[in-house]
Amino acid sequence: MIDDYIRATMTKNQIPGLSVAVVQQGVPILVKGYGLANIEHSVPATEHTVYEIASVGKTFTATVTMMLVEQGIISLEDAIADYLDYLPITWQNVTIEHILSHQSGIPSYTDAPNYWEITHLDLSKSEILALATHLPLKFQPGEFSAYDNTGYYLLGLILEKVTGQSYGDLLQDRIFAPLGMNATVMNNSSDIVPHRAAGYRLPNSKLVNKPYYSPSVTYSAGGQLSSVEDMVKWEQGLCGATLLKQSTLDKMWTPHPPNQGDDWEKLRYVAGLGWWVFNYGDRRVVGHNGSILGFASNITRFIDNKITVILLCNLDKISRPDAIAKDIAGYYCPALKEVVLQPPLGEGERE
Repeated sequence: MIDDYIRATMTKNQIPGLSVAVVQQGVPILVKGYGLANIEHSVPATEHTVYEIASVGKTFTATVTMMLVEQGIISLEDAIADYLDYLPITWQNVTIEHILSHQSGIPSYTDAPNYWEITHLDLSKSEILALATHLPLKFQPGEFSAYDNTGYYLLGLILEKVTGQSYGDLLQDRIFAPLGMNATVMNNSSDIVPHRAAGYRLPNSKLVNKPYYSPSVTYSAGGQLSSVEDMVKWEQGLCGATLLKQSTLDKMWTPHPPNQGDDWEKLRYVAGLGWWVFNYGDRRVVGHNGSILGFASNITRFIDNKITVILLCNLDKISRPDAIAKDIAGYYCPALKEVVLQPPLGEGERE
């Protein structure tokens, strides 16, 4: 029955390939691929297929950041200017916590007017940041919330400065190797990556190959490759509090409303620390979408129902990956079928 739903959803959205994992109380009960990882070569999508996971990778960046917080190496209250030089004066009061909870007010470089003119260029990190450094703050830090890729890009630089390691090596040493996530790496288009999926777009309802999108643009804001098989290991690490204390995870999965925000009860979702916290009444639900040229992804953790759904696919801009995840969860936890789906995240929050 679940196979029928997934295939029907793929047909409706014209998704070439989709890999799905369902994990219940830390135990994988569905880990499977559907459709094609590569249309031109008729390569089936499987649990081993490797996709660009885009902003789902922000959960990795946040996790390493919180590891350093646990160690006392950095503090959430630290200003980013304590670690990075040559920042705009208006960014001086932005803290690490502001960035993790998307309350920095720093404009996202992906919103720059010329952004789509540079995505095919392999630029330096300073050139990427220059897309945003001359723009005014959207609001004073902590006042409101607005999705911000620039902040997570800056976090990568801070992590490198503090540890003396490259961001990719840091993820490998702190997350991927300990959890046995052997297929999860930073994206590099020149690397030979076993089981790498081809990415597709759907202009005018016709599938086409995605254009080149430079990994320099994503970095610590969502530049990883992974498979659902590996993402199951990530989920098991979260379930078992393998990498972080449970108290730290609980803090990351707690709503952090901005100063000028409405009461939590009135919000459909709000940022935690590295995760979105969805307001499903008294149910704890956290997750993250990812969207990039050629790929879309989602992880949704229904914490109180002890079920997590992970979706990776090779088509961008699919309709509501979080809605698909909720429907899939409902097949295994019927109580979730009665829960009304929250309105969609704004377009920026999907990146």
